[in-house]
Amino acid sequence: MTAPDVEAAPQPLVDVDQDRYARFRTSFEAVTDFGRLLLAGRLAAAGVLPAVGTPAGRDEILARLAMVGGYQRLGEALLDLLERADLLRRDGDRLAVTRRVAEAAGLAGDDAVEAAASALRRAHPEAAGYVPLLVACQTQLVEVVRGDRPANEVLFPGGSAELVSAIYRDNVQLDFYNRLCAAAAQQHVRQFLRRYPRSFAQVMEVGAGTGGTTGPVLDALTERAERLRYFYTDVGPGFLRLGRQRFGADRSHVDFARYNVEGAPEDQGFEPGSMDVVLASNVLHATLRISAALRHCHSLLKPGGILVVNEMTSRLDYNTLTFGLAEGWWRHADDEPRVPASPLLDVAGWRAALDRAGFVDVRAHAVPGLDDGEQVQTMFVATATGASGSSR
Repeated sequence: MTAPDVEAAPQPLVDVDQDRYARFRTSFEAVTDFGRLLLAGRLAAAGVLPAVGTPAGRDEILARLAMVGGYQRLGEALLDLLERADLLRRDGDRLAVTRRVAEAAGLAGDDAVEAAASALRRAHPEAAGYVPLLVACQTQLVEVVRGDRPANEVLFPGGSAELVSAIYRDNVQLDFYNRLCAAAAQQHVRQFLRRYPRSFAQVMEVGAGTGGTTGPVLDALTERAERLRYFYTDVGPGFLRLGRQRFGADRSHVDFARYNVEGAPEDQGFEPGSMDVVLASNVLHATLRISAALRHCHSLLKPGGILVVNEMTSRLDYNTLTFGLAEGWWRHADDEPRVPASPLLDVAGWRAALDRAGFVDVRAHAVPGLDDGEQVQTMFVATATGASGSSR
């Protein structure tokens, strides 16, 4: 008998305010649609989209966009997005603009964009934190894909993580999934320390980034801090500096180290089979091969240790319009299956990948009461066996 994609746990790890979550989803869609119109307005103003009444082929439109190497997948995804949003429509084997593009014409100027963005934040406070990053990315998208401006200067202006961090503040959806990660880690650490009362538990977070998930997890583990070692790792020195600023001052049990999950642990100063929990939140999709990253996660874990994976499992246009500007978003290998026009895996894809990497007892957790197809994010807990699944 086949297990369901997202299991309904008898007692959910954490609760969610369903009314607030419903408001968030409505607000998030409004913000996303604003982004679609911004995209169309900017591309039309730059002469990329075809003129009214003169359809153009996909290759012709992409040629007008004049993207540098590394952005071809983004270009294709943007055309797909515009077509699904009824901003472009098929005319034979060509694409034509629709009447909706006229709505976007008024968003070509920065003042008009700022006024519209302010009104959007007031009307949809549940998703207001998503607006500044969206505006920054869409008003500079053409310059980024043409190589005139580095994507990191847009996503992290002046080295600041403020635009990205704003998304995490008072966000009912992200808060729910971060609390899920925290509950899973807390549950396993408690069980381990009860079983081994003289031991220390070791938790490693890979790709910790701005620490959006780290904070709730560390808070949940505070009660065991005297018997805990927590490794905050990332490939970026800027993220490690940020982690030290946020979490290093009063937490002697937290270490900060560079680690690339695409490489073997033993080559980077980490002992295989040494971790009780490995946490990866919204990071594994950005690897060349998820299969290799999962094998390295498995290698880090003790037999019986758990991997906590928090990942988007449905394509979101918002992410294409923002994080899609980062070349790393699109760097996955051609022969690894991903959700079309994205670097993601769906729930079934994650289950299969975790199984191939040697994990067992894979449990999926998501927002209660939603159909599988409505879940945009899923948190998986998978148990490591005695040997990596690299040969499977």
